Amino acid sequence: MQFFTKRLGIGILALGLVTVLSGCNVRGLFTSYGDDPVWVDPNAATATDAAAADAGGPGKAVYGRICAACHLGSGKGVPGNNIPPLAGSALATGDARKPIGIVLHGLRGPIERNGVQINGQMAAWKDQLDDQQIADVLTYVRSAFGNAAGPVTADEVKAVREETASRTVQYTEAELP
Repeated sequence: MQFFTKRLGIGILALGLVTVLSGCNVRGLFTSYGDDPVWVDPNAATATDAAAADAGGPGKAVYGRICAACHLGSGKGVPGNNIPPLAGSALATGDARKPIGIVLHGLRGPIERNGVQINGQMAAWKDQLDDQQIADVLTYVRSAFGNAAGPVTADEVKAVREETASRTVQYTEAELP
């Protein structure tokens, strides 16, 4: 008998709840065909992240894949580990031929940045990146991290690549084009 009474009580409670809710439109419960469901896309955060990546253009993707491992996502580098900053870099934002040459052929120290002596080496990327990828990543670097320099074109990269095609070693800062 006690089992039957508990079950009856739960049934009455459920019936009362259904009766109360059927008279109102609680978000997610619909009383007429005119109610539109509210749907939240579970992939919305992913789409937002992709849109943010697109905001930096294709150069941001190249930077993230290749450059950020050393220069960091912030562009601040790690001077204590011989990796110079790109944020606020006069070299990155000055004459485009210099950073083009660095990306194509690499750079070896010593250099001084913000009063810090850096004696590192950057790899050459001429065999891994095409002219458009180099133009894209340099355009991104020159306009990100607080930098405000103009874009680099694939034609500019192609011209420097052709002019320096016989180069087989990394540049020193004094040798930059």
